[in-house]
Amino acid sequence: MIKYPSILPFPLLSSTSFKQQSNILRTEMNSGRARQRRRFLSVPTTMAATWQLSKTMATSFEGFYENSLKDNEWFLMKIPTPQGLVEHEVRFVNSPMENYKPIGSGRWNYQANIEVKKREPVSEEIMTKNLLLPKTLEQFVYSIEAAIKSYEE
Repeated sequence: MIKYPSILPFPLLSSTSFKQQSNILRTEMNSGRARQRRRFLSVPTTMAATWQLSKTMATSFEGFYENSLKDNEWFLMKIPTPQGLVEHEVRFVNSPMENYKPIGSGRWNYQANIEVKKREPVSEEIMTKNLLLPKTLEQFVYSIEAAIKSYEE
């Protein structure tokens, strides 16, 4: 699988946003309550991305898009997650050439939406570790006090 070139910078973090399609199916019941269930384990996520590139990087970026991703293929790129930069399978939803402009002194701004095939969630092991381990002395003391209070009640 094609990899995002390591010489190219990642999209600007300040302009990156994610939108995940809903995977919940909700059925209203006659009683007024509703049933909900998860339809799929994995749904696509769209990432809005912006790059600010020098003219040299801009030519490399355009070359990568036009020559390596000929049929808008899936490729591997690290995207920001709460766990840090994690490699995911992605593809462009729209061409970055649809929305680009010079921003002065030889720099170029590109914007595109990127589809993330399957966003990797936090593993159960990491989630449990984060929930059980206090991060600071203050959190540790608070958890001990809370445990004593709940025991006394």
